[in-house]
Amino acid sequence: MSRAVRRPTPRPTYDHPTVIRHDDAARHLWGDPDGSGYVSDQVYVSSAGLHVLQYTLTPRGRYTHSEMNPTVFAADVAYVVLAGELILIDPEHGEVRPLRAGDVGFFRRDTWNHAVNPRHEPVRVLEFFSPPPSRNTASPYARTQPLLKETRYRDDRWDGRWPESKAERDAAARIHVVREDDHLHWLPEDDGGHLAGTAVDTEYLTVTRGRLSPGHAGAVHTAQDETVLYVTDGTLYLHLPSYEGPAWHRVEPDDAAYLPAGTEYRLVDVEGAGARYWAGAGRVPEGWQP
Repeated sequence: MSRAVRRPTPRPTYDHPTVIRHDDAARHLWGDPDGSGYVSDQVYVSSAGLHVLQYTLTPRGRYTHSEMNPTVFAADVAYVVLAGELILIDPEHGEVRPLRAGDVGFFRRDTWNHAVNPRHEPVRVLEFFSPPPSRNTASPYARTQPLLKETRYRDDRWDGRWPESKAERDAAARIHVVREDDHLHWLPEDDGGHLAGTAVDTEYLTVTRGRLSPGHAGAVHTAQDETVLYVTDGTLYLHLPSYEGPAWHRVEPDDAAYLPAGTEYRLVDVEGAGARYWAGAGRVPEGWQP
């Protein structure tokens, strides 16, 4: 019997500000038939500082880990549920965390992860990952770790002490669930037409939810790190005032915009319906090794 060949995830990179249309994102089928299951990926960016993709689990689909595809990384990873429901699991400790549309599941390095789609419809997830796979933080790192032999889908550490032990559980959690009410909100412009909420912020990765009010024309900002904007609702107009190429870009739902560090940009709602987006920014210290 022939053995499945593992194909590496595509790594699209850009050296200038670029809008990546949903249909143009690099497609990849992750997984294997020997245990991990399959996940359909669309990779927008996989650079030296940031990895961004959208993945889909089929109705009642799931992914686990296998010898070919161990799911443990040397990175900060945020899963944003775009549509459907995802049950994210730490199979080493038995943490089970259901995520609804709009929720973020966040975990740090050395956290084994599985996921289940409990519904009879696909679940779509936006993934932000830094330090990215180009730094050998994914499969090459995972294969240096002892393979997880036993999986647990129930965390019995809190038996007989619930809900009294909730604070203890939260302090020990490997998977963090971040909902909109948990965001650290701030205003990029003082007129209130652009509301931003930080969902995740570490030394490697920042994930932000943004909302433009109808007709808002933002001020010029500078991307401090490699950044990817992903539009979920409405139509966002991206203005690049100092870029030598095209200055205006219309970014529609499921499209993404890549902004290299140092890019000056402005976000504008031209069509008067408002817009919502997620933004991920990645940074890796010079000389960092997994």
